[in-house]
Amino acid sequence: MKAVLVSMDSTLRSNLSVGMPLDLAVIERDAFDFRVRTRIEADDEQFADISQSWSAALRQGFQALPNVLD
Repeated sequence: MKAVLVSMDSTLRSNLSVGMPLDLAVIERDAFDFRVRTRIEADDEQFADISQSWSAALRQGFQALPNVLD
């Protein structure tokens, strides 16, 4: 689920034609019913936490990369 939310967040940031709300459905292998079925609205606090945490982690990772051509 974390990977899906991070992917959704990245898609929102990189593709202006994608916007909220987001619909999320999870069907486990060999199952015939949804394990999770929800809509993520623009004011969803959990999604905002994931988005902010992922942004901070990307910034830290970028800053930790070695400089090139300096």
